[in-house]
Amino acid sequence: MLNLIAHRGNNNHLYPENSLEAILSSLDKEYIKGVEFDVRLTKDNKLVIIHDFTINRTSNGHGIVKNMTLKELKKYKFGNKNYTYTIMTLDQLLRKVKSSKIIIIEIKHELGNIKEVVDKLIRVIKKHRNLDIYITGFSYKLTDYIKDNYPQFKVGSAPLIVTKNTNFNDGYDAYFIKYNFFGQYKTNKLLFFWTINKLSFFNNKISQIKNNMFFITDKAYLLKDI
Repeated sequence: MLNLIAHRGNNNHLYPENSLEAILSSLDKEYIKGVEFDVRLTKDNKLVIIHDFTINRTSNGHGIVKNMTLKELKKYKFGNKNYTYTIMTLDQLLRKVKSSKIIIIEIKHELGNIKEVVDKLIRVIKKHRNLDIYITGFSYKLTDYIKDNYPQFKVGSAPLIVTKNTNFNDGYDAYFIKYNFFGQYKTNKLLFFWTINKLSFFNNKISQIKNNMFFITDKAYLLKDI
């Protein structure tokens, strides 16, 4: 069976991405080994669970997350026509998680203050040492800051381009790699490939899959029998 990670908590359910219900429902599935979700800082320095830098796509409101307070964000309904929810803080979510499965937190910051968002994140997850948390983000400046200043926490690099010179044993705990760079990597570190939603991706690849490889997907239910 493949090691599957539910991307933003998505799977075969009615719950919308990055909602508490989606994340907890995915963690309850035996064939899912963990979940991935995104966090951003609000205007009043709270970490909320959301992927986009605006709330336009995922809510009935409009605005830029970093320019809105948590109180302002909670006025809106997030989700879809089938299910709505109120935006959560990271701490609110982690308090609800009782699973020993992998929890991947992707930091979204664009041009934000890396130290500010990372220091805040660490303060939150310190309260949840029972959880198996990996932190990542698409910035070496960000992941290096975590690795250098908080080595006791698990951090994964997310190289946008992988070449023969990419070093997979340079002190990171894991690597998050786009699916089109899949191949045999000489490392015992965890490899998370994103985002794979089609069975056809695994054609001619089964013999290359190792125990340290995980596959981030919106459709774990389609891949669970491989």
